[in-house]
Amino acid sequence: MRTLIVLLALVGSAHAGGANALLGASQDATFQRGNAAYLKGDFHQAVLSYEQVAALGISSEDLYYNLGNAYYKEGALGPAIYNYERALDVDPSSASADDVRFNLDAARETVKRRSEDRLVGAEVAAFWVRAVSPYSTSILSWTFLAMYVALFALLLALRFVGPGFLRVSLWVVFAFWIAGTLVSGCLLAGRVYLTTRVERAVVLPDALAVHEGPDANYQTTFTVHAGLLVRITEHDQDWARIRLQNGLEGWVQVSAVGKL
Repeated sequence: MRTLIVLLALVGSAHAGGANALLGASQDATFQRGNAAYLKGDFHQAVLSYEQVAALGISSEDLYYNLGNAYYKEGALGPAIYNYERALDVDPSSASADDVRFNLDAARETVKRRSEDRLVGAEVAAFWVRAVSPYSTSILSWTFLAMYVALFALLLALRFVGPGFLRVSLWVVFAFWIAGTLVSGCLLAGRVYLTTRVERAVVLPDALAVHEGPDANYQTTFTVHAGLLVRITEHDQDWARIRLQNGLEGWVQVSAVGKL
């Protein structure tokens, strides 16, 4: 289990102005208290401190990663996996993303050892989701832009290069570059769609009953385990309709899943 404790300011403490500076300093102090509690082995207090910062609306890879580690040490696998996923959502291609994924895989392996009943096909995400998840929107945007500009540069070169081996080679490169540009464009479109149009969530309890309708009185159709990624397709007050990767659907209380 890799553990990274980041002793950095989370947000805005360098801002000028009394209210903003005080708010930033307070958030940073609470974050540091969480780090100190974690290092002492007081994981419950670490969770409380990190959650206090998260409740203020702070979105930070460092915060979510440390919070995931604290929950993991407490044995709360669902919240641990949820926060690792949140950390990757902030920046899936950051320098510490490999550490996050390592701990995420470790947490999921622990869930597998604990869970007895597992739904076939519920854990394997669609191919396009797995393809776009490792990259941030910004990286894909810059990659697509760079390839698009280079495409026009190749066209310009073809305009001025005379017949011969070099021109043929440029046409071959141009053909492959078009394909690469299309692929990068598709990845960007997929990432934007995943971020803006697909409402995803993580199951928090060790075991969660899924009902036929938005009420506890409806019959339980199946049970899901902690850390399972699901898609929310509908809301009804305090209930959400979830869809698994294998197509199974049902209703759970919103408080039982962590929305990404």
